[in-house]
Amino acid sequence: MKDHIINYIQGQEDEIIRLSTELISANTTNPPGNEYLGADVIKRYFSTHGIRYDTFEKAPGRTNIIGYIGKGSPALLVACHLDVVPAGDGWETDPFKAVVKDGRIFGRGANDNKGQMAPMLALAKFLKENESKLNGTLLLVGAADEEKGSSLGLEYLLNECGISADYAIIPDVANNMRIIDVGEKGALFLNITSYGKQSHGSTPEKGVNAIWNMIELLNQVKELKRKCTTHELFTPPTLNLGTISGGAAHNIVPAKCEAKLDIRYLPGETEKEILDNIYKIIASIENHNPTAKFDITIDTQLPPTQIPADNPLVSLISKHTETILGTKPIPLGFSGVTVCKQLIEKGIMAVGFGPGDEDQAHIANESIEIKELLDFGKIMGLVIFDILK
Repeated sequence: MKDHIINYIQGQEDEIIRLSTELISANTTNPPGNEYLGADVIKRYFSTHGIRYDTFEKAPGRTNIIGYIGKGSPALLVACHLDVVPAGDGWETDPFKAVVKDGRIFGRGANDNKGQMAPMLALAKFLKENESKLNGTLLLVGAADEEKGSSLGLEYLLNECGISADYAIIPDVANNMRIIDVGEKGALFLNITSYGKQSHGSTPEKGVNAIWNMIELLNQVKELKRKCTTHELFTPPTLNLGTISGGAAHNIVPAKCEAKLDIRYLPGETEKEILDNIYKIIASIENHNPTAKFDITIDTQLPPTQIPADNPLVSLISKHTETILGTKPIPLGFSGVTVCKQLIEKGIMAVGFGPGDEDQAHIANESIEIKELLDFGKIMGLVIFDILK
């Protein structure tokens, strides 16, 4: 069966390019999403090859599609997301018309995350043809809304649609199949507002400058000592000042300033501990400067997740990656956020693994190597047959 899978996927290069091209051509920029356009491509493919599927929508047009191959337990879920970020500037070609050049596919979503769906669809056809050899179920998911938090996508499927599995592989971490995501940092996105009092710029003493007060707060938050600074699987915690805005003109004392912070933290630290420390800074500033006033709202809070690095998925992916590529991927903690986080929180053993260069997501002229897509399809075929044997 191993040689059969490898030879089959190798012969699917044209089909994988065609499927990638169709998916990229479906403009599913989020917002607004319109993932139904990508789901329609998958529907046609599933229907053509007799693969049973369901669709789920929490909001009109925000379609999730799941194809089912095999039956019973164990169940393995593989999810690629259908939405993409806005194209932005700097493209040399139409971002929603795939271009094949120099062994790569170019277009928005080629790397993140439509390219990965193409070999999974080709593999689904092979698995359907060999369904009698499977003992268990593959759920192949085209998910909505990943780029904006998955409340209309995988989170919705898990919380409201009764979707579950024993294992999950999420092909959304790139790094050329050199790593396996076995954990993810916590993510805390904060909106901070500083309130002041407007006055004429020539008499600043009559007002309260919300921006100066914000600068004092941000400088102290920047120097805040973190409870956990090292971990064997993760890079250190981070703090990013994403935006700061306030004021109307040179000669007006600003009455309001807003800042957005992205805080990534390690297992062993909690969102509450981070917030408590920031509130202590605020209390200190307001104590020596009674005119200062701040407000914090939480935009996103996702706790750290981690599964054992020696779990069965890691073992199988490592074994078959070595077969195809000659190297073993390294289990690591991931600084970004994937839907592995929601799956792990539901008790599903989930890892991230997939093709693509780590610097391609969200950039102009996004692309992925065709050979990597083929190799990914081969590895996933071998892994799936081992899990569902």
